Amino acid sequence: MSLEDRIDSVEQDLADFYSSLYGRKLELKTIREWLEERGYTAPGHPSDVSSELRALVEHLSEVGVVIEWADHLNDDELYAWLIEQLGVRVFVMPDSFVHTSPIGGCSEEDNDVWLTYYATDEDRADWKMHFPDYELPPKLEAPHKRDFYSE
Repeated sequence: MSLEDRIDSVEQDLADFYSSLYGRKLELKTIREWLEERGYTAPGHPSDVSSELRALVEHLSEVGVVIEWADHLNDDELYAWLIEQLGVRVFVMPDSFVHTSPIGGCSEEDNDVWLTYYATDEDRADWKMHFPDYELPPKLEAPHKRDFYSE
């Protein structure tokens, strides 16, 4: 059995499990497919990135995808990252959300971004306690304050 066949088998097992848990058939699809089913296709290179970013985030929230910890990126960077994420396959479950972030990879760079812009003082103290030799980056305000979900 090839690796791709094994992945397909595991995905089908997960689909069956979640379907039995929720009492209805759940499908594993790319985020792009979930959006297209609702009639939205994100343009690759919009002329007004800021407006299209808001539209994309709104459409993502309608299918249960929530963006977190992204205010360190400018609109162009965030839009480009989101376009890359549209190929990710996810289950969209009833009454639930998929949380995603450009710093979700747990790399050293991701950790530094989180510690710089998003970690609370308590988070930073806890980090220092667990990693006493780690030099914490300075705490800064994220340069792009957005509130996509307040309306």
